[in-house]
Amino acid sequence: MNLFVASGFRHQDPNMSACTATSVRSMLNFIATRATGGEGFMWTPTVSGSMRDRILAWQRSHDTLVGGRGSDPHGWRNALNYYGWGAGALVAGARVYDDFAFRTFDLAMKVAVRAIILTGKPVGMLGWRGAHAQMITGYYGLVGDPFAKDPTGRYRNAFSVAGFYVTDPLRRSKVVNRAIRFTTLRDTTNYRIRFQRYYETDSRYDDPYTPGYRRSRDEWYRRFVMILPVR
Repeated sequence: MNLFVASGFRHQDPNMSACTATSVRSMLNFIATRATGGEGFMWTPTVSGSMRDRILAWQRSHDTLVGGRGSDPHGWRNALNYYGWGAGALVAGARVYDDFAFRTFDLAMKVAVRAIILTGKPVGMLGWRGAHAQMITGYYGLVGDPFAKDPTGRYRNAFSVAGFYVTDPLRRSKVVNRAIRFTTLRDTTNYRIRFQRYYETDSRYDDPYTPGYRRSRDEWYRRFVMILPVR
């Protein structure tokens, strides 16, 4: 299964700070082209640079980052929901996309597979130890049932995939709709394609769209972070 649509993708260049904004634009383009947005979906496909920059400006005023020129997982999540489904999709319980942090690589990737199958929407992946946005649009080599449960109702997670289709918005990465093996994504020494734990510490503010108080970096630090579709 692969949700990538070539006509919906353009690199972030020349805006080198716009990896999350470019990913928002691309992910919503893929969803619109494949008609998987569902109720309330309002995005019109575009690859314009002005829209990329407009999304980034909006993210910067709706994320939890201190300083910098880009955005963070909350800015990425919030922009997907706002531009895709409107302001009503920003709050907890109404979101189409949400940010998740996992203790293990294997669990993160298996949850991503289920999300892609269930929703027909791409997944956001925080690469480069949290410093860069990348997209997973699909997987290949599925063996087993991703939805098998044990008697308590928990997913068994006994299935496997051979690899994933990954796209990086940065041109020099040379990763566009590239098939990357599961073990390569986990173990390679090439930091541009290895999915590693999140080590950024500059998201110091609380997420205003989620009840309670918590410094955002504490949600993600030393975990595998993804922006996943939940419906």
